[in-house]
Order: sequence, then structure tokens, then C-alpha cells
Amino acid sequence: MAPTPVSGCDALLALPAEAALVGCARHFAENVLTQWHLPSGERDAAVLVVGELAANAARHGRSRMTLRLTLGPGALQLVVSDHGLLPRPRRPHTAPDPDEHGRGIPLVETLATRVETRHHDNGHWVRATLPVTAAHPMAA
Repeated sequence: MAPTPVSGCDALLALPAEAALVGCARHFAENVLTQWHLPSGERDAAVLVVGELAANAARHGRSRMTLRLTLGPGALQLVVSDHGLLPRPRRPHTAPDPDEHGRGIPLVETLATRVETRHHDNGHWVRATLPVTAAHPMAA
């Protein structure tokens, strides 16, 4: 469950796909983006996107979820994936509370310049690209 720094401007975190761990993904993103010296407004927007995408991965994922942050000149890419071969048990269908559900991806699309979703046999991933004004010195 420990974060894996991939390079000076790339970071990776793998967690079990559990709603209780969404906060860990947000804290990880906030800490990494603080180390990368992103301005607070850009950092806050990115942490919000991470929270929404991680919540979806925890809700719809299987055994684990991963978060990858990649900072480049002028852009921050956030990729949240869910993985696993074991299907989750079906939950009873209840109508979602409109105040609690259904706003995640539209919110992400508002904050991001691009959002991509890919489905595959072992889960899916969502990549959101956010504009940033400052970049880690190694990202230039």
C-alpha cells in the first residue's frame, strides 16, 4: 500500500478498491502535488478530481485500484484504474440520492481539459488532464 515514486514527476499508489481508502488517495495526491510545488488552487482541483475518480474506482472496482500522477509542462495527468478478476457481489438496487451521486464525472469534466475512459477485461481506467501553470523542475 506504500506510494511508489516512479520518477521526479511521476508517482504511483496502489490500494485495495475500498471506499474507506479514497481518503488515502486524496492525501497521497495532496502530498505529492505539494512536493511538486503546484499552486494551492491547482492542487485543490487535482485532489478533488482524484477523490471523485478514486470513489468511482472503489465503488465499481474489484480487488484493487491504482492512482498515477504525472506532471509535465503545463499539464497534470491523473489516471485512476480499477483491477481484479473477482466480481463483487451484486448490491440491491436502490435509487441513488441525487445530492450524493451522479456528479463525479461531470465535475471532473469541468475541471479537466480532457477526460478519457477505457474499459478492459480486468477493469477500467479514467485519465483526466488538468492544466497547470507551474511544473516540477524535473518536468520541464
